[in-house]
Amino acid sequence: MNMRDVMRAAQRKGLFDALQEDRHLREQLTVSKMEYRAAINSLIQVAESDTSGGRAAAQVLLSLYNGYEYHMDLVDLGVLDLRNFQQALIAMRGRVILSIEPHQIIQDGAKRFERLAERWAHLNVEKRYITEHPS
Repeated sequence: MNMRDVMRAAQRKGLFDALQEDRHLREQLTVSKMEYRAAINSLIQVAESDTSGGRAAAQVLLSLYNGYEYHMDLVDLGVLDLRNFQQALIAMRGRVILSIEPHQIIQDGAKRFERLAERWAHLNVEKRYITEHPS
């Protein structure tokens, strides 16, 4: 076996390892449409409450809906109980892996997300970071 053959074998092994890792990660991150839909519906219910968990759920949903206008403060995930934290992770995986926007996976999604955006309008990046200082 000459050096060129050794290099080709090493490249094939590297490619094989990379493909194996990709398959393994996809298996770990897989999410069904049904799981994604359930997570979005669950988080909407939480976001409709006037609690710190509601604020965190709203941030997750609105960031997935329109990441340009809404940013998730990741520290706020810590106020969610473990069940809702899990729902947030499922929602994020669903958005990335399935490439479906959250309002498209649920019934009356456009209207529900419009209401959510109205309710949590102060989380919009244009308003969120404005601090009012008395003159």
